[in-house]
Amino acid sequence: MCTWRSSIDGVRRAALRLAVLALGTAAGLAATDEPTARAAFQVDFPYPTSDKPQSKLWHADGVWWALLPRSSGPSLWERTAAGWREHAGVTEKLRGVPGRGDVWSDGDGATVVTVADRMLAIIRLRRGGAGGPWDADVRARLAAPVSDVIETATIARDGDGRWWVAAPISGRVFVWTSPDAKAWTAPEQLAGGLHVDDLCLVTPLPGGVAVIWSDQKGDAVRLRFHRTGGAISGWEKPVTIARGGGTADDHLDAAFAADGTVWLATKNSVDGPGRPQLVLRVRDPQGTWRNYDYAPLGDAEAPSRPTVIATATPGDVRLGHVVYGSGPAQRDRIVFGRADPMRAEILVDARTVIAPDDPTARVNDITGPKAAFPATGPWIVLASDAQGRVYEADLNAGAWK
Repeated sequence: MCTWRSSIDGVRRAALRLAVLALGTAAGLAATDEPTARAAFQVDFPYPTSDKPQSKLWHADGVWWALLPRSSGPSLWERTAAGWREHAGVTEKLRGVPGRGDVWSDGDGATVVTVADRMLAIIRLRRGGAGGPWDADVRARLAAPVSDVIETATIARDGDGRWWVAAPISGRVFVWTSPDAKAWTAPEQLAGGLHVDDLCLVTPLPGGVAVIWSDQKGDAVRLRFHRTGGAISGWEKPVTIARGGGTADDHLDAAFAADGTVWLATKNSVDGPGRPQLVLRVRDPQGTWRNYDYAPLGDAEAPSRPTVIATATPGDVRLGHVVYGSGPAQRDRIVFGRADPMRAEILVDARTVIAPDDPTARVNDITGPKAAFPATGPWIVLASDAQGRVYEADLNAGAWK
């Protein structure tokens, strides 16, 4: 399982820290003086909002929901006027099932892929009408095709209602598919020869779905597309989104907007003082990609773990990341802003939205919804720490409106 610095090995981490301390002046990421925040709730699992690029949060029936791991398995949480409330019956029913999941919500519930070391589970959550009780069942279990640890997995549905799951395992990218989330194909390999640290995700694209992955050995970010209604194995040839200049790292998150635009937030591997650490990659509905660097490495802070979330207005996209501090005076925090590729610094109106009140807390692992934020009401994101404390922010509150 990933830790908060799992993407940087010991050598790179030491080099990065020296670079941070040597710069001497901030590069657009000054330490925050915004109010600190208490945890909204807590579970008995470290960093429960991980793993990248999973989404554990969704909005349905006017309410925010989260599916987070406990030591016993998945746990279902509801955001109420009195705070977050656990649905203990669902938690108990899913006892023993892998807890780290990626959620795809729809009109009458949610379908989830959860991850164990060498197995995936497909869970269906259903609700008996607005305000009714939730039920949950395990639809399928998918074994890893190789004897290595599965770090993460994501799930998506195409225009024909067919399900797709993608997972990186041992330097390879695998996909499974199903018409009903019960009967799944054997895994198909879409890419190989990657670094064992590389990640992938599956996301809708106009006319189908795409699997996108990092390729650190080839210094590239790549994609393969599957057209809705095509043969199960009818994946198109790989497309290179970007290549060279240290463009690849194992941080990916995607948002699909109502106008067909795909927004892909990634980290690069430049790790240089004053150099941008993150890249927003935008695919227009006609299929053209453009790449925009942002978030430079500061004198005592390092941006990482980017995430992107669409809104009901296609051009209004929210971009967030973790800022890792180098000491007590620069604590870890979560920053969000608006994405504007027309600006020189594309992260506009950036501000701290989560800064834990505990100075020892290493807050990390932003999770938000796969679907766009609703037109009205709170826009909730979550992050967490090693003690299992979960923090929330409303990106549609106060000055954010």
